[in-house]
Amino acid sequence: MFRILSDKGSKVILIVLFSLVNMPLTSAQYDYDNARPVGGLLAGANFTQVDGDGYKGYNKISPAGGGILYLPVRNAGLPVEGTLAWSMEVLYAGKGAFGSGSGIATNVQQQKISLIYAEIPLQLNYWRGPRKSIYGAGFALGYLGASEEQISTVSGQVYNFPFRKLDVSFLATANFHVGYGFFVSPRFQYSLASIRKPNAALSSFGRDEQFNNVWSVKLMYLFNVR
Repeated sequence: MFRILSDKGSKVILIVLFSLVNMPLTSAQYDYDNARPVGGLLAGANFTQVDGDGYKGYNKISPAGGGILYLPVRNAGLPVEGTLAWSMEVLYAGKGAFGSGSGIATNVQQQKISLIYAEIPLQLNYWRGPRKSIYGAGFALGYLGASEEQISTVSGQVYNFPFRKLDVSFLATANFHVGYGFFVSPRFQYSLASIRKPNAALSSFGRDEQFNNVWSVKLMYLFNVR
């Protein structure tokens, strides 16, 4: 079941679009001869929660990292300097949630969710070359390689429920150039479909449908950028 992105996600999209629209027009000619594919590496952390699990807050921090490839589009015809570039990543992405005390379900003492995905994000980016900041948005396909859950109740019972193997999500990324091929890359990412398999008992601990909600910060390095 698909649902509309949260208000946080909508704000990120509006900020990215506003930034692109308000970039000053320029008559400078973009050097399309240098619009070549560029690859790199990423490493950082995901700050995550599972919307619908009965707790609030990005209380779980997990590692994330992998590789990225940018494929610039020659002469995209933009009214500003630069062009567009497709990007594809292959990532290890830890996600999940942690909460303690009484949340939505007053009988829950603690809930831990640990999810490990292999992800392939695909984005369309505003590109002015590998020495400038890069802004993009797109979608990611994640495969759940491992999962662990522990829901502990005040009576001492422990529960866990299954997750779907595939997660399709929206993402928006800003890559801020800091020099010598390095970028600081904050990202927002949100599941478009529930990550849970149907289970009526879930309603005792939160919502039947639950979604990965992720902010991340990574350091990106692009090769052969001097």
